[in-house]
Amino acid sequence: MFGRDAGYTALYTAYVTAVRCCIPEYKVELKHLIDLLLQDKRNNPSNYSLAILSEGAEWQGYTVKEYGEADAFGHRKKMSVAEDLSDEIKRTTGEETVVSDLTYDLRSGSPDFVDRLVAFTFAGMAMDALEEGKSGLMTAINEGRYAMVSIPDPKLGPRKVDIASMYNTERYRPIYTRKLGLPIFLTRP
Repeated sequence: MFGRDAGYTALYTAYVTAVRCCIPEYKVELKHLIDLLLQDKRNNPSNYSLAILSEGAEWQGYTVKEYGEADAFGHRKKMSVAEDLSDEIKRTTGEETVVSDLTYDLRSGSPDFVDRLVAFTFAGMAMDALEEGKSGLMTAINEGRYAMVSIPDPKLGPRKVDIASMYNTERYRPIYTRKLGLPIFLTRP
């Protein structure tokens, strides 16, 4: 789910919170995004709107800034796209903004019951596979079920959000499916 320039985390979060999101797989149109956010703010009795931005998200005419030395994979650290969007919103509208980096909130904190259940189940499945002499497999949730699946071939490259089936490019929101009311995010197309 996590990965450089993969919008799954932002898309999942937007799915369960029903807010707008920007993902690296699609360059949003800045004016349209700002118009949507201002409309959301006007329609909200509490007078605010929210947008979730994935690391690597961009808008047309903008390129994410990088800094520092490259790591073993040739990747440099990325500057905060949220800070840049905040600056653009303030500059063009005069509206106040608040940037909150959710990175550590998403990746830390005490595990809840579901976190523990999934971790214990995955550990048991992995131990069963070892005892059976199986290798080249990983634990996964596939189509809503626990599964042992082949480790993806590195030649497939990184997973990317399938824009056509998962992301509404006019509303900058996830596409909600009718099948179980849930998007099918955890499987490779």
